[in-house]
Amino acid sequence: MSMSPKVSIVILNFNSFKDTKECLLSLQKLEYSNYEIIVVDNSSTDGSYEKLKKEFNTYNIIKSNENLGYANGNNIGIKYALENKADYICVLNNDVIVEDDFLDKIIKVMEDDKDIGLAGPCICKYHDKNIIQAMGANINLYNGLTQGKYKNYKYSDIPQKDIQVDYLGGACFVCRREVFEKIGFIPENYFLFFEETEFCYKASRRGYKLLCVYESKIYHKGSSTISKYSGLSYYFLNRNRVVFIRRNANFFEKCIFSIYIFIEAIARIILRREPLTLLKNIIHGFKADVKSIDMEMVKSFFS
Repeated sequence: MSMSPKVSIVILNFNSFKDTKECLLSLQKLEYSNYEIIVVDNSSTDGSYEKLKKEFNTYNIIKSNENLGYANGNNIGIKYALENKADYICVLNNDVIVEDDFLDKIIKVMEDDKDIGLAGPCICKYHDKNIIQAMGANINLYNGLTQGKYKNYKYSDIPQKDIQVDYLGGACFVCRREVFEKIGFIPENYFLFFEETEFCYKASRRGYKLLCVYESKIYHKGSSTISKYSGLSYYFLNRNRVVFIRRNANFFEKCIFSIYIFIEAIARIILRREPLTLLKNIIHGFKADVKSIDMEMVKSFFS
């Protein structure tokens, strides 16, 4: 009997030992037979790294010397996995718990169809496990938004079939090693948000299929770590939406987007009473260096 493909599960931790511990405990129940766990501590300051090393000393616990964002931290783990002969890499958020068969179901689908470059589970809400948080999305380059599939639907009410999509959320996706070898790693210029959107978009453009596997399920708390830092999500969601379009859209799409984003912003400020800083964040996106992170801005949220 041939051995199952090797899967490396990469988990990023930043000042969130409690969430990471719960995630790791749920992974201990996995039915899949050939996997390793790699935890990258993204320069935590709360003792997370030391606690993880002590309580989970059979896992690969790697410490990053500096927090350079979601992509950089995960890429450290991905590079380690590739060097250690992983066939697949599963990028998994630390604020997730999993069903014990979620990985078996994804790998079976990917082994049956070699054109699938990335696949992910149905992501349901941690506090209401029958409500869907994400099942992938399609990407619209005219408005810079992802159009999610079945968000907030009841899992029991949706069609029982896998869905081909443009984008799989960073909370969990499984990627074939050859995808990293052909298109590179997760782009590190965003710090937070839209990096996995660009990675999925690049994979799709190279001809890989992206699939959400209906029968595979995980449960996600959602922004458990970043919600601790005031303004962080709001800034990077709006800034990086612009950066993503600047990096990936064609000239015509960029022109439409540039008009749309300011009309939308004014409507959000008037109708939703969103702060005027929304316009500032969007302008930052247009002025940003699309090849690098503004670490001075990043540090202002952690000070």
